[in-house]
Amino acid sequence: MKKIILALAGLAVLAGCAKQNAELREQDLRRSSYFKTERRINMDFVAIQRALFKHQAECGKAAVFKMDERQASYGTLRYELEPGAGWEKSILVDLTLMQKGWVDAKVYSYSGNVKKEINEIFTSLRAPGVCNPEDAPKEVVSEDDFVPVTPL
Repeated sequence: MKKIILALAGLAVLAGCAKQNAELREQDLRRSSYFKTERRINMDFVAIQRALFKHQAECGKAAVFKMDERQASYGTLRYELEPGAGWEKSILVDLTLMQKGWVDAKVYSYSGNVKKEINEIFTSLRAPGVCNPEDAPKEVVSEDDFVPVTPL
Protein backbone atom coordinates (compact mmCIF):
# COMPACT_ATOMS: atom_id res chain seq x y z
CA MET A 1 0.00 0.00 0.00
CA LYS A 2 2.86 2.39 0.82
CA LYS A 3 4.38 1.74 -2.62
CA ILE A 4 1.13 2.69 -4.34
CA ILE A 5 0.84 5.92 -2.33
CA LEU A 6 4.47 6.82 -3.06
CA ALA A 7 3.98 6.06 -6.76
CA LEU A 8 0.88 8.27 -6.90
CA ALA A 9 2.68 11.06 -5.06
CA GLY A 10 5.59 10.78 -7.52
CA LEU A 11 3.21 10.98 -10.48
CA ALA A 12 1.56 14.07 -8.99
CA VAL A 13 4.96 15.77 -8.64
CA LEU A 14 5.87 14.87 -12.24
CA ALA A 15 2.52 16.14 -13.51
CA GLY A 16 3.12 19.45 -11.70
CA CYS A 17 6.54 19.80 -13.33
CA ALA A 18 5.13 19.04 -16.76
CA LYS A 19 2.46 21.71 -16.32
CA GLN A 20 5.06 24.33 -15.32
CA ASN A 21 7.21 23.61 -18.38
CA ALA A 22 4.30 23.59 -20.82
CA GLU A 23 4.16 26.42 -23.35
CA LEU A 24 1.54 29.12 -23.01
CA ARG A 25 -1.43 28.44 -25.30
CA GLU A 26 -3.81 30.84 -27.02
CA GLN A 27 -6.69 29.97 -24.67
CA ASP A 28 -4.42 30.58 -21.66
CA LEU A 29 -4.12 34.26 -22.63
CA ARG A 30 -7.85 34.82 -22.26
CA ARG A 31 -7.55 34.99 -18.46
CA SER A 32 -8.55 38.25 -16.83
CA SER A 33 -4.99 38.65 -15.49
CA TYR A 34 -3.68 39.02 -19.07
CA PHE A 35 -6.46 41.36 -20.26
CA LYS A 36 -5.05 44.72 -21.42
CA THR A 37 -7.81 46.77 -23.03
CA GLU A 38 -10.97 46.69 -25.10
CA ARG A 39 -11.65 48.70 -28.25
CA ARG A 40 -14.46 49.20 -30.72
CA ILE A 41 -13.44 49.23 -34.39
CA ASN A 42 -15.72 50.69 -37.05
CA MET A 43 -14.78 48.08 -39.67
CA ASP A 44 -15.89 44.60 -40.66
CA PHE A 45 -13.58 41.60 -41.05
CA VAL A 46 -12.99 42.19 -44.76
CA ALA A 47 -11.86 45.78 -44.13
CA ILE A 48 -9.61 44.60 -41.29
CA GLN A 49 -7.97 42.02 -43.56
CA ARG A 50 -7.47 44.59 -46.32
CA ALA A 51 -5.83 47.01 -43.90
CA LEU A 52 -3.53 44.31 -42.54
CA PHE A 53 -2.48 43.16 -46.02
CA LYS A 54 -1.70 46.75 -47.03
CA HIS A 55 0.21 47.40 -43.81
CA GLN A 56 2.22 44.18 -44.22
CA ALA A 57 3.11 45.10 -47.80
CA GLU A 58 4.16 48.64 -46.91
CA CYS A 59 5.80 48.12 -43.52
CA GLY A 60 6.88 44.48 -43.47
CA LYS A 61 5.00 43.64 -40.27
CA ALA A 62 1.37 43.40 -39.28
CA ALA A 63 -0.90 41.39 -37.03
CA VAL A 64 -2.22 38.15 -38.53
CA PHE A 65 -5.98 37.76 -38.86
CA LYS A 66 -7.63 34.37 -38.34
CA MET A 67 -11.34 33.82 -38.60
CA ASP A 68 -13.05 31.27 -36.36
CA GLU A 69 -13.84 28.24 -38.53
CA ARG A 70 -17.08 27.49 -36.70
CA GLN A 71 -18.54 30.96 -36.22
CA ALA A 72 -18.32 33.70 -38.84
CA SER A 73 -18.76 36.49 -36.26
CA TYR A 74 -15.55 35.67 -34.38
CA GLY A 75 -11.90 36.06 -35.26
CA THR A 76 -8.52 36.85 -33.78
CA LEU A 77 -5.46 38.93 -34.46
CA ARG A 78 -2.03 37.73 -33.39
CA TYR A 79 0.83 40.18 -33.18
CA GLU A 80 4.20 38.61 -32.44
CA LEU A 81 6.51 40.81 -30.38
CA GLU A 82 9.46 38.87 -31.84
CA PRO A 83 9.49 36.90 -35.11
CA GLY A 84 8.46 33.30 -34.50
CA ALA A 85 7.48 34.03 -30.89
CA GLY A 86 5.18 31.82 -28.89
CA TRP A 87 2.08 33.10 -27.12
CA GLU A 88 4.15 34.33 -24.18
CA LYS A 89 5.62 36.98 -26.51
CA SER A 90 2.53 37.74 -28.59
CA ILE A 91 -0.54 39.95 -28.35
CA LEU A 92 -3.91 38.30 -28.86
CA VAL A 93 -6.87 40.37 -30.00
CA ASP A 94 -10.24 38.62 -29.84
CA LEU A 95 -12.61 40.07 -32.42
CA THR A 96 -16.41 39.93 -32.35
CA LEU A 97 -18.35 41.24 -35.35
CA MET A 98 -21.43 42.97 -34.00
CA GLN A 99 -24.78 43.11 -35.77
CA LYS A 100 -24.52 46.88 -36.32
CA GLY A 101 -21.32 46.43 -38.33
CA TRP A 102 -18.52 47.29 -35.95
CA VAL A 103 -16.06 44.91 -34.29
CA ASP A 104 -15.46 44.69 -30.56
CA ALA A 105 -11.82 43.88 -29.82
CA LYS A 106 -10.48 42.50 -26.53
CA VAL A 107 -6.70 42.58 -26.15
CA TYR A 108 -4.66 40.09 -24.13
CA SER A 109 -0.94 39.68 -23.57
CA TYR A 110 1.28 37.76 -21.18
CA SER A 111 3.90 40.49 -21.53
CA GLY A 112 3.35 43.42 -19.21
CA ASN A 113 4.31 46.60 -21.02
CA VAL A 114 2.77 46.36 -24.51
CA LYS A 115 0.91 49.69 -24.75
CA LYS A 116 3.08 50.83 -27.68
CA GLU A 117 2.52 47.59 -29.59
CA ILE A 118 -1.23 47.67 -28.98
CA ASN A 119 -1.31 51.20 -30.40
CA GLU A 120 0.68 49.94 -33.41
CA ILE A 121 -1.93 47.25 -34.06
CA PHE A 122 -4.85 49.66 -33.98
CA THR A 123 -2.95 52.30 -35.98
CA SER A 124 -2.24 49.69 -38.68
CA LEU A 125 -6.00 49.19 -39.01
CA ARG A 126 -6.86 52.88 -38.94
CA ALA A 127 -3.98 54.06 -41.15
CA PRO A 128 -2.60 51.04 -43.04
CA GLY A 129 0.76 51.65 -44.62
CA VAL A 130 1.84 54.25 -42.07
CA CYS A 131 4.80 52.44 -40.53
CA ASN A 132 5.47 54.86 -37.68
CA PRO A 133 2.33 55.29 -35.56
CA GLU A 134 3.47 58.78 -34.61
CA ASP A 135 3.18 59.78 -38.30
CA ALA A 136 -0.43 58.55 -38.54
CA PRO A 137 -3.25 61.05 -38.48
CA LYS A 138 -4.58 61.55 -34.99
CA GLU A 139 -7.48 59.33 -33.99
CA VAL A 140 -10.84 60.87 -34.63
CA VAL A 141 -12.94 59.56 -31.80
CA SER A 142 -16.51 59.27 -32.89
CA GLU A 143 -19.21 57.24 -31.22
CA ASP A 144 -18.31 53.94 -32.89
CA ASP A 145 -14.78 54.39 -34.23
CA PHE A 146 -11.92 53.15 -32.04
CA VAL A 147 -13.48 54.16 -28.76
CA PRO A 148 -11.47 52.60 -25.92
CA VAL A 149 -13.99 50.85 -23.72
CA THR A 150 -11.39 50.42 -20.99
CA PRO A 151 -8.18 52.42 -20.74
CA LEU A 152 -4.77 50.88 -21.49
